[in-house]
Amino acid sequence: MRKLIDDRGRLFGKISILDIVVLLVAVVLVVAFYAKFNVHDTPMSSRDTTQVTYTVRIPAIRLSSANLLRSGDKLYSSDTGGYIGTITDIEITDAIAPDSLVDGTYAIARVEERYDVLLTVTGYCSVSNGRVYVDRTFELSANGSYKVFTKYNDFSSCILMSIDVD
Repeated sequence: MRKLIDDRGRLFGKISILDIVVLLVAVVLVVAFYAKFNVHDTPMSSRDTTQVTYTVRIPAIRLSSANLLRSGDKLYSSDTGGYIGTITDIEITDAIAPDSLVDGTYAIARVEERYDVLLTVTGYCSVSNGRVYVDRTFELSANGSYKVFTKYNDFSSCILMSIDVD
């Protein structure tokens, strides 16, 4: 009967212990890469959607652009072209921004002929692992900056202020 490990450190006289360790590490790495790049956490199906209300801030736009927004208008993502909700409420306020003074300090000042718009948008979203997906593809995240448009308007820097899952 042969020894399990011979005097040269080989298993059954043929395979080195180091070869087995390297092979196991390679198998673990292959499984890890497969799991990372091929197993996706997909959002729930369309039948699992819930109504979500979120607030979008459009900073410093002209009054003529703000007046083109109407409750009931559909909002779309410029990146994907997908529908991301319906505007349910519009609030137009004077735009304010920090402005530098001569002494090097900053003051919050009104921006002339510009207005900030707060849109309340309602859409049906799927919620998966704490993430909110509109149309199962477009992820909403608070404080995110988005490019959106309506039928009559296009906005390049909208900031998502809050998300309320009903």
